[in-house]
Amino acid sequence: MRDFVQELRLALRMLAKHPGFTAVALFTLALGIAANTAIFSVADAVLFSPLPYAQPDRLMMVWGLSPNQSRQTVSPANFLDWRAQSESFEGLAAFSNVPFNLAGDGDPEVVRGASVSTNFFQVLGIPAALGTTFHPAAAGAGTPNTVVLGHRLWKRRFGGDPHILGRMLRLNDTSYEVVGVMPEHFEWPTIVPTHASAAEPPQLFVPAVHRDIPQLGPDLTQDTSAWRQGNYLRVVGRLKPGVTLEGAAREMGTIAARLEQEYPESNTKSGIGLVPLREQLVGNVRTALWVLLAAVGLVLVIACANVANLFLARASARRQELTVRLALGARRGQLVRQLLTESVLLALAAGALGLLLALWGMDALLALVPPELPRLGAVGLDGRVLAFTLLTSLATGVLFGLVPALQASRPDLNGVLRQGGGGRFSGAGQRSRSALVVGEVALAVVLLISAGLLLRSLWSMQSVDLGFRSEGVLTWRVSLPAAEYPDEARQAALFMRLQEKVEALPGVKSVGAVSDLPFTGNNIWRVMDIEGQPRPALGEERSVGFQVVTPGYFRTLSIPLKRGRDITSADRADTQPVVLINESTARQYWSGQEPLGQRIRLGSDADAPWRTVVGVVGDVRQGGALEETRPEVYVPSLQGTFHFIQFTARTEGAPARLVSGVREAVAALDSNLPISQVRTMDEVEASAMARPRFLSTLVALFAALALLLAGVGLSGVIAYMARQRTQEIGIRMALGARPGDVLRLVVGSGMRLALAGVGLGLMVAWAATRGMASQLYGVSATDPLTFGSLSLVVAAVALVATWVPALRATRVDPLVALRSE
Repeated sequence: MRDFVQELRLALRMLAKHPGFTAVALFTLALGIAANTAIFSVADAVLFSPLPYAQPDRLMMVWGLSPNQSRQTVSPANFLDWRAQSESFEGLAAFSNVPFNLAGDGDPEVVRGASVSTNFFQVLGIPAALGTTFHPAAAGAGTPNTVVLGHRLWKRRFGGDPHILGRMLRLNDTSYEVVGVMPEHFEWPTIVPTHASAAEPPQLFVPAVHRDIPQLGPDLTQDTSAWRQGNYLRVVGRLKPGVTLEGAAREMGTIAARLEQEYPESNTKSGIGLVPLREQLVGNVRTALWVLLAAVGLVLVIACANVANLFLARASARRQELTVRLALGARRGQLVRQLLTESVLLALAAGALGLLLALWGMDALLALVPPELPRLGAVGLDGRVLAFTLLTSLATGVLFGLVPALQASRPDLNGVLRQGGGGRFSGAGQRSRSALVVGEVALAVVLLISAGLLLRSLWSMQSVDLGFRSEGVLTWRVSLPAAEYPDEARQAALFMRLQEKVEALPGVKSVGAVSDLPFTGNNIWRVMDIEGQPRPALGEERSVGFQVVTPGYFRTLSIPLKRGRDITSADRADTQPVVLINESTARQYWSGQEPLGQRIRLGSDADAPWRTVVGVVGDVRQGGALEETRPEVYVPSLQGTFHFIQFTARTEGAPARLVSGVREAVAALDSNLPISQVRTMDEVEASAMARPRFLSTLVALFAALALLLAGVGLSGVIAYMARQRTQEIGIRMALGARPGDVLRLVVGSGMRLALAGVGLGLMVAWAATRGMASQLYGVSATDPLTFGSLSLVVAAVALVATWVPALRATRVDPLVALRSE
């Protein structure tokens, strides 16, 4: 212990003796550790931390499987059959997101909520923090309406009132009694979406009862055999102890086959799929986070290589001291331990500084993180992150300190003592420094190429024709409570009056509304029959995206009308039912034929009206730039509206100036009616691109930092090598060498190292970038243009990095150089 304390004191003195060296090494390492700590805090929350539920490994998402095996939500009837027939689960619970208009106790607002089966919280294993969750009879007929509040809503809207239990709230113009408040740490099982709005967790919860939430279907406690076509429920289940995923999957497959036999109209070729809840929550962000962890890890390795080169140079300067100690009887292990003590001490100090930098930069990082990333609430510098930082610091200290310590602990005793501490850099030391530089350049090439591929992918996404123009458009959502607007006629009338009022506002060019705005992900589908064509076999029905639109929607978003006419205010409930289709529908179902005048029927109801196709509009990438266009149909709002709709308004100036006028127009029609999701269409589009932009931005920043560190490291090595060759350069110049000759000599030695690093980096990148192919769009993981152009960038940076010390070498005075020896 006394030896350790003595070595620690000596290490502190040596670091303090060279403050410039210590500061440069400390800051270089702190940057790398800070970046690793910040990214790990996000990855840890998403990928590694246990889910905040009881025995989370037994929780499964249970999906319906379409005939093409894609996952889909479930009808109430199928859910009840699953729950009744399955013996592998302790419980199956259903849930669905629902917006609520909350009135009273302040301004009306739209609150994101959820309709859940009464056993939902029991299946997750999360009790209420205040009061209770739902009683099994809460969804029964004649029972009072009850609601459980989320902790954030309870704090924000009601000030954390401890006497909230029993209080009556007005939700969708219906009274609900508060029976509980969920704990602060409760996390909603957000299913990774492709749009930001769906990532917002619900703030209140109600039992799934038809009378309160008409759009959800019938009471889940009653007979729902007629509700097998309406798929809107997500299902989570808890496996019984000892039941494996494979065993449960086999049982659910048997149940699916049984339901297919009993209900062929709705269940033909349908299956049931199980996905562990963690895998479902992480979704497709797993690869992106691993790419970020790899990128930031490479930055730290490059920083370590830089500091290792600094330590090698410093060890060379300390050769006489270390040689004398060996000559006086010190063992080589003692010298290695002493030098490692210095490097680890420096690394721990860098870790502490890096932790402060990570804490300071966490808000900036979270501002870049896409809002749909799961478990963002769990991101923070907790004990696991602190342990990671400590272990990273210790590993860093050993990583950059071991090679210099081993090199410095075996000097040539006779040579060093005879030279009195002078002499040239040893061959082993020079090879080590050169190898470190080659490695730095190679890693910088890998990072830079990865960033280039991601940026090109982002550019390709942003260059995709989305089918509409977003600039200058304001959007907002209006949701009507069923109690006050019980029928479609009243709903459609209010929407049209609101559209007229907004159209009359100054600066408004046009107004329109649609049930499902692009990128917002409602994804409503309908089965389509075509008059004169046979109905496809069960399980092979024609499915099309279903939209309800008001007149002016296509003009507002600049969606082109290709053929026929637009929807007008004359398309009312008492006129001929009509429909518009997009080009994808025309190509897929009327290839080589004229779709105008054709008649279609939407939905499985045989009494649904036949609608005449009166127009064809351009394709819109409804799901975002990454998704292909799909068949879509558009029904006039006056012939089949929803209780909610998304308005769009194109303005002459900044869209945000219209917000106050919109709120006043809504209040003039219904003072208790709030609006929600007020944002520009540019913001809607940007939210859909948030995830690829986040990944591209961070990897590009890390690549730039890596290139800078590699350039600095190369410049330092060339400068040191030039100083070691001062006598040689002096002799060359005394014998008639010109500055250009010296310049080529020094630059050539540096560029040989750089080009070796570029070559190695290209080989590594060729293999490594294949692992990020799923994150790319419109560009190959081995794109030759990206590889070639960025290799030239690295070579150019290397040339600049070697040019500066080379110029300094050309100014050597031959007399001074010869005399110094």
